Amino acid sequence: MYRTRYTSALMVETFASSPIVSVNYEHLPIRWKTSFWSVRGGVGFLPGGSGAANSPGASFPIASTYNFLFNNLRKRIFNRVYKRCKSAPSKIASEIFGETGLGYTFGAYPNGDTRHNSYFILGVRQQVIFDIPPHPRVIFLRANFTPTYAAGTFEMRGGISLGISIK
Repeated sequence: MYRTRYTSALMVETFASSPIVSVNYEHLPIRWKTSFWSVRGGVGFLPGGSGAANSPGASFPIASTYNFLFNNLRKRIFNRVYKRCKSAPSKIASEIFGETGLGYTFGAYPNGDTRHNSYFILGVRQQVIFDIPPHPRVIFLRANFTPTYAAGTFEMRGGISLGISIK
């Protein structure tokens, strides 16, 4: 069982689902004992080219991922509390998850050009819980590899994300 249980979060993502940067809302509709399923959606920035006709655009990434626990925090808490007779779990704890999933990004420019990117997500996610009243907060850092298919070509990309739970 993992401790960093939350239902929604805000994150800033760079170089992964959006070519430069995006702000995403993440929701966890299904949570199991050692894993969870998340869906994300957001708004990002697309760089423009040179000239007035190539102004910057907006991207709208969406993704669905399955996250599974790498380290078993519950086992460590059980060992600390029951076998070593220490008190309650610490107020700050860290958990590491593997992440895999699929995503799609729609990009639009003011001149009417559009882009469609489909991508696969493979990554690692570290979540740190700050169990301090009145509400525990989770801060997470993600690093992922995102092979992307767009306009008949494959690109190898990777990105990082930083987020915080809001619920």
